[in-house]
Amino acid sequence: MSKTLTVEGDITAVDTRTQITTQGSVTAPSLVVPSGFSKIDKIIVSAGAEGLADGSAVFLLRLGGSGVLKGEQVITVGAAARIAPQAGSDSAPQIAKAFILDDVDIDVSPSDNVSISAEMAGSDLGTARIAVTLIFA
Repeated sequence: MSKTLTVEGDITAVDTRTQITTQGSVTAPSLVVPSGFSKIDKIIVSAGAEGLADGSAVFLLRLGGSGVLKGEQVITVGAAARIAPQAGSDSAPQIAKAFILDDVDIDVSPSDNVSISAEMAGSDLGTARIAVTLIFA
């Protein structure tokens, strides 16, 4: 049996830690580790940027707070880049495929809070969007 915690949000500034705290129509979902669970077993992430400027960036996921034992965990979860298209052509779309990390084995403290934040590091490609699902076991 497992439990999930999902959040999503915008990253509006490059090289800036951004708390990810919403879940669609739920503006303040619970960020508490479910009772009876002691590990994050799997992480699913999808991230992409508008591509309004040329450059390249990576997406970092940061898991912390009192619920994450042994300190903050920083995980690279994707990258994006853009080069201006030739005049008269359309820019290629950016596709935000899901990144799935199995057997993560991050120790957590039941009933404590998890802090979930993300960064777009490198070039400012415009507003980015990220969704994160933590699966507890």
